[in-house]
Amino acid sequence: MLRTFALTARIFAKTSFPASLGGHHLQQPACGAALWKQYTNLPHSKELPEQKADGSETAKPNSNTTPGFDAEKRRKVLELEIEVMRQEGRKVPSVSTIKPDQWEHLLGLSSRNQRRQYYLYLWNIEMVRLGQKLKKERKQEEIAKRREELMKATAANDHIVYGLFHNTMFLRIYDSKMDHFHNNRLVQAMQFGCNLVIDCSYDDYMNDKEMRNTAKQLMLCFALNRSHEEPFNIHHCNANYGKTTMKQLEKHLVQIHQPEFPFNVTDRSYTELFPKERLVYLTPHCKNDLTEFNPDDVYIIGAMVDKSSQEAVSLGKAKKLGLRMARLPLDRYFQFKSGKSLTLDQMVAIMLELKTSNNFEKAFQHVPRRKITTVDEAAAKSRRCERWRNSNLTSTTNGRAISETIVNKVPSPS
Repeated sequence: MLRTFALTARIFAKTSFPASLGGHHLQQPACGAALWKQYTNLPHSKELPEQKADGSETAKPNSNTTPGFDAEKRRKVLELEIEVMRQEGRKVPSVSTIKPDQWEHLLGLSSRNQRRQYYLYLWNIEMVRLGQKLKKERKQEEIAKRREELMKATAANDHIVYGLFHNTMFLRIYDSKMDHFHNNRLVQAMQFGCNLVIDCSYDDYMNDKEMRNTAKQLMLCFALNRSHEEPFNIHHCNANYGKTTMKQLEKHLVQIHQPEFPFNVTDRSYTELFPKERLVYLTPHCKNDLTEFNPDDVYIIGAMVDKSSQEAVSLGKAKKLGLRMARLPLDRYFQFKSGKSLTLDQMVAIMLELKTSNNFEKAFQHVPRRKITTVDEAAAKSRRCERWRNSNLTSTTNGRAISETIVNKVPSPS
C-alpha cells in the first residue's frame, strides 16, 4: 500500500495544474490524505471536490474538461495502477490487450473498487483467449504430426489413397460458401419476401448492460433469420449509432454498413418506409390477440430488454403513432410461472414459424419450457390445493365439534 501511494504521489507531482479554471482556483493537494482521496476516485465521471485553504471542499468543474486531468494523463495513471496491482499479485489484464472501448469504460468508472472488478473481468477474458490460442496451437501441431506420419506410411505405396489428408472425390464446402448461400437467401427476401420491422428506439429506457444484451439478441435474430428457408426482410429502424446498442452491433458485425451486405439498418422511422394502415405493433400490453398471420401486414417488434422496467412503453408509442396493435395469444396455450416476456430471437423464431405454417401451436414451441407450467405440474399443483382445502375443512369441523362439546358440558345457570 505504501509503495502504491509513493508511486501515485510521484505521478501527481509531475502533473501540472492550471492556476484557474472557470473562476475556480485549483490548488495542489495540501496533504497526502487529500492526494490519496483524489487518486482512489480517478478516473472521474462526476465532479471532483476542490480543497480549500481552510480544509473545506467545494465542487469543481468536470474533470473531462480540465486540461490537467485530460484522458491521456488519467490513462497513464490507470496503467500505473495496473502495473502496481500486477506486482502485488492481483489478477489484472495486460495493458496491451485492453481495447479502446474498454479504456473508455475504465475512464468512466468513478471508484477504485469498480475498476478492480472490471480488471478481473478483463483478466478472465484474456485467460480464455490465451487458453483458446494454446489449444489451437496444440491442435495444429497434432494435425501436422499426424499428416507427417501418414505421408511416411504411404510413401512406398504407388496406388491412389483416398481419405483424410489424401485424395477425395467430394468437393469441400467452405464456411465462406455457406455465408454466400445464406446471404443470397436474404437478398431474395429483400426482393420478394415479407417485411418485418425491429424498432431500435428504446435505448433511452435501458441501461448499458441491457443495451449490450439487446445487441446480442439482434445478432441472434440475424443469424436465425438468415438460416431459415424463407427469411424475413428485416428492417432495423430508428437506429441511434451513438448509443451502446448500435456500437456493439457494429463491433460484432463489422460489414453492417457495406452496401453488398444484406442487413437493413436505418435511422428513419418505419412510418416513413411503410404506410400506416399496414403496420401492426406487437406489444404484450394491449388487449387484442393476434388470430392469424397476415403476409400483407408489416409487424413491428420492439428491441427492448426490460429486466429492470416493466412499463408499457411500446403500448404508449403505438397509441401515439396511431398504429394497430396485437399481442401473441400465449394465455390460450400456456400457464406461465413468471413473466411472459420473450427475447427478440424467440419472437423472430415464432414469427418465422407463423409465416411458414400459420400454426400457433407449432410456433409456440419456441417458448422456453422453463417459463410455462406443464400438465404434470398443473395436476400436482391442483392435488396440493385439494389436500390443503380438505385439511382446512377437517380442522374446521373438528373445531366446531369441540366447541359444541364444551358448550354441552357447561351447566346452565339455575
